[in-house]
Amino acid sequence: MPAWVSIVIVAVLILAVGGLSWLALSRVRTPPPTESPRVTPTMGVETPSATPTPTPTPTPTSTAQAATGAAERFLMVNSGDMWRATAGACGSVEPLLERSTDGGATWSDVTPRYRGIQQILALEPYAADQAMIVALMGDSCELQGLRTFTYGQFWEPNGDILASSTYVDPANPVAVVTPAGTLDAPCATPTGLRANGGTTAVICGSDASESADAATWSPLDQAGVLALAVAGDGQITTARADAAACNGMLVAEPGAATCIPSVPTDAAVAVTLDADGVPWVWAGDMFVATR
Repeated sequence: MPAWVSIVIVAVLILAVGGLSWLALSRVRTPPPTESPRVTPTMGVETPSATPTPTPTPTPTSTAQAATGAAERFLMVNSGDMWRATAGACGSVEPLLERSTDGGATWSDVTPRYRGIQQILALEPYAADQAMIVALMGDSCELQGLRTFTYGQFWEPNGDILASSTYVDPANPVAVVTPAGTLDAPCATPTGLRANGGTTAVICGSDASESADAATWSPLDQAGVLALAVAGDGQITTARADAAACNGMLVAEPGAATCIPSVPTDAAVAVTLDADGVPWVWAGDMFVATR
């Protein structure tokens, strides 16, 4: 082999070995490319929360309130017949006065329109089977007491009726007028006022108060009162909305309570006592005795 060939082969080998060495050094010295950190998403995992504190279940309370203004009701039972009325409002809503002789099955309209009645403030029995009212009469809404001897067919004004009655003064709605004097009502919008046997009782919202001296008031320990009646001995009977005790109307007498199912408590209500002391309730379109 010629000498120059050997020289060329040796040179090529030297260059090859040098190139491989340079590549090796470059691989060792050059750092790998930097990558951004990768965030691995959490799938379906929630951060545990604190165990919630149980909330006590509130005791149901009644939101029903006694009817006021034109919607206020009156109910009275005497010997052989019954009387009921809605108050009306002087100059805007006509009152209605009715009488029944068949236990409330049917009613006759005995409103004294011919005398220009505007509003009824009180309804009470008169004699054995008649009635008397305190009302606002005529265009001037004059305060009058009236009585009937003809079962409601005719009415006559009578000053003694007015003097012996209990009613809320229309000229001062916080003043309760009684035969023994005038006292301030226990609230700004008294309703359901009733009196008998020296006791006067009134409703404020759904709370009731009584007065035995025409000077001071004492609250009744009852809630949800929608209507009340006062017996001749001064004892008070109430018609109440009490969902916890009755699915209907709860009629509370002294020492006893009767639940009347399905009687509405979200309508205007009136309650009264008959000659035997049996409570009667007029609620919505229903008219029932408790026993």
